[in-house]
Amino acid sequence: MKTSPGINAIAIIASIALLIPISINWYSFLARTISDDNETPDTSLEYTVLTDSNTTFMLLFDSTVVIGKCSLCQTRNISIPEKVCTRGKEYTITSIGNKAFSYCHELTNIEIPESVESIGKYAFERCSSLKNIVIPANVTEIGDFTFLGCSSLENIVIPATVESIGKYAFAGCSSLENFVIPESVNSIGESAFNICSNLKNIKIPESVNSIGESAFHNCSSLINIKIPKSVNSIGNYAFEGCNNLNVVIDNSKDNVKIGKDAFNGCKSVRYTRLMVDD
Repeated sequence: MKTSPGINAIAIIASIALLIPISINWYSFLARTISDDNETPDTSLEYTVLTDSNTTFMLLFDSTVVIGKCSLCQTRNISIPEKVCTRGKEYTITSIGNKAFSYCHELTNIEIPESVESIGKYAFERCSSLKNIVIPANVTEIGDFTFLGCSSLENIVIPATVESIGKYAFAGCSSLENFVIPESVNSIGESAFNICSNLKNIKIPESVNSIGESAFHNCSSLINIKIPKSVNSIGNYAFEGCNNLNVVIDNSKDNVKIGKDAFNGCKSVRYTRLMVDD
């Protein structure tokens, strides 16, 4: 008996429809056999995929994500995981995005995993309760406005991998008393420590070659600071308003460019001439 073309077409469509769920289940089985089936617990953090290196069967190798935003600004303690797992995929957290924790006024403590390599602009802006933070060893830059207005910040550990401190990076961190600039840093940005009114001790290492405009403006508790011979430019108003500061510039005045009112209001400024052997 001859089958009509219409019946054949219906049979083919029905077969395909039956195969679709089987294919989906087979794919899901493959994914589960390779990845951790226990997904990362739900948190207040939102993630955005940066890279997703998949093969035909969605096997993950170097997949990474960025923390996009903390959705609960009332969170007090956050421990960022090194990896997150969702839908059978595992991702490594390598970055904290721009404004990720900005205006999280209740945030007191945060742990950042060693997998993080970059921290975005305004990342912790106005986290007014944040007291302590350790920057991971893979981070190379403290970006612009990163800790702006963190008025309770008392201790921060900067790794020896950081090469630059961006503009307004620590401006308004009025509880910060001591700060160690690692010897890897070559530039201090504009207003980086502006109005850090309780900052008492800071050492500028030999690696630094420029101090930006208003970098230490109104750091009224600074008493002594030595500017190394590596520094070739000091921006306008860099130390203006540091009324108790004694400044020693380890260079001749001819060899360093000093901006307008760079030391206006400072207690004393003196230069030490470089000694050259005959």
